[in-house]
This record gives sequence, structure tokens and C-alpha cells, in this order.
Amino acid sequence: MTEEYINLPRVRGHIRGSNDLTYNEVRKLFSRARLREVLTHSSYYKAPGRGNSRWVFAGMFVFKGQVAEVLHNYFTGDGTRLQHILGNLFSKERLERMFEEWKLAKFVRAGDGFDIQGHRHIFVYALFGYVSSLDEDVRNWFISKYILADDVKHLFTHRRRNRDLLHQADEIVRQSDGRRLSLQMEQTADGLHIARAVLSDGTILCEATSKSWRYARTKVTKMALNLLATPSRKALLADTGFQERERERLEREREERAAAIRERDEAREALRAKRAEERAAIARLKDIKRRQSQAEAKKRRAENAARAAAKAAKEARPMSARKRRHLEDKKK
Repeated sequence: MTEEYINLPRVRGHIRGSNDLTYNEVRKLFSRARLREVLTHSSYYKAPGRGNSRWVFAGMFVFKGQVAEVLHNYFTGDGTRLQHILGNLFSKERLERMFEEWKLAKFVRAGDGFDIQGHRHIFVYALFGYVSSLDEDVRNWFISKYILADDVKHLFTHRRRNRDLLHQADEIVRQSDGRRLSLQMEQTADGLHIARAVLSDGTILCEATSKSWRYARTKVTKMALNLLATPSRKALLADTGFQERERERLEREREERAAAIRERDEAREALRAKRAEERAAIARLKDIKRRQSQAEAKKRRAENAARAAAKAAKEARPMSARKRRHLEDKKK
């Protein structure tokens, strides 16, 4: 019987390390005989305690930790970025695509009622768990070849759009007169964020204000890029009068914005006072109605008490002899 192997793409030459294993030798590590236990689900066995659950655990945590170690040692970026990259590398959609590309379905064994198609990523994790137990050089070769492959390079070179725009504006300034461009952020007392595009000599190129920190940065970056994209940018950067006019414009905008804020706050305060007065008038009206209702109820209770007292007094009076004879005659 011809031995079957996992459908790994062919590579040329030897694998560096691991005593220069050839590709065929590495390929035998993934033969049907080696993967029988790795890709056999516990539902396939009648006796409990058997199956590939330990391999799945190793894939989810041990192998993923080994990939995370590679990212930590060889890739730049903060922890959040590396975490996002790791999540993308092990996304469910990508694992299912690996299951199909490597044709693992012919190696998988499971019980009759088990949904293999819906758990394809689990079997890929089991395969990863098996890889985590292999020689370090073979494991690193597998990671670089199939996890950090060419089709995911965009995950490492991606740059946020706002930073890319800032980079473009900075390059324009650098090519124009050698200065550099950076952003400075400031938060006002009323919670607004001010973003300034500042040249390396302290010149403020433009300024933007917003309630959102991110939007203020994006807005001022686009403003700077639009200014620097004009053909007359060299004259603009060298014109000290432009900087003075820009400062006056920014000061004017700041005063107009402060006046608009004061007007808005005064209108809001007037509206709040009006609504408070309306609520107080409604409360007074309700209180008057409540007092009237209480007085009427008190009057009705007094009238009822008087009628009850009159009735009780009438019943308590002694019966006259005439009435007694009348009642006796009536009974006869």
C-alpha cells in the first residue's frame, strides 16, 4: 500500500537545521501513520479518554505561544498590534482554508454523529499541536512557511491611514526645505482637543479643534497635506507673513468658537431655567388640586359621620307605646 502524506506544498533543497533534513524526510513526519492519532476525534472511540483533545489543547496554547514568541522576537510594534496580528493568523476562516488546502478530510476520523465540516478549525489546531512537539528547527520552518506565509505579509506592513497621511506631509516638508512635521495635541478646559501641525523650528502650520481626539488629528493632518500639496508650498513655508496671518486666523477662529460656545451655554441655561419654571408651575397646580381633593374628602367624611351619628341617636331613642301597639297589630 502506498503511504499517503499531508498535502504540503513542495520546497526545493534541504531545510536548514535539523541535521539538514530533506523535504521528503520532513514530509514523512506528516504521513497518515503519524497523523492517525492526531486527527482522530474522541467521538470515534467507544472508550472514554482517547482522542486528539490533548493535541487540540497543544495547538491552541503551546503552538500559538511558539508563534507569539516568534512575533515578539522578530516583529516590531506594540503589544496590542502583535495581539491583533496573532489573532488574524489564527482566525477561524484561515484555519478552515488550511483544512481544505491541505486536504485533511481524508485523514480525519470521527463518530457518525460528529459534524466534521463545522469543526475543521479544531483538526487544524490538533495538527498544530503535533507540530509543537517536533524538532525546533522543523517547527520554525513550518511556522515561517505556513503560518507567516507570503499571503499574510500585509498584516505586518499595514499602517493606519492617519499616520500614512502624516508621513506624506512630513516627506513633502522634508523635501521642500529640510524641516520635519509633527503633531502636537492639547486639551482645553471645556474638553475640546486641539491638534497642531508643527514644523521642527516651532512654526505652526495649521490647527484643528474637535471633541474627538482622533478626529482632531485626522483633520489637522489633512489640512496640512492640502496646504503642502500646492505648487507654491516652498513660498508658503518661507513666507513669515503667512505664519502671522495663520496665527491671526487661528486666534479669530478661537474667539469665534469661544463666543459660539458661550452663546450656546447661555441658550441652554435659559432653556433649563424655563423648563424648571414650567415644572414648578405644574407642581404648584398639582399641589392646589391635591389640597382641594383632601378638603373635599375631609368634608365628605364629616358629613358621613354626622349622618351616622343622627342615625345612631334615632335608633337609641325609646319606642313609644303607640308605635309598639302598631307593630304588634301589624304582626297579627
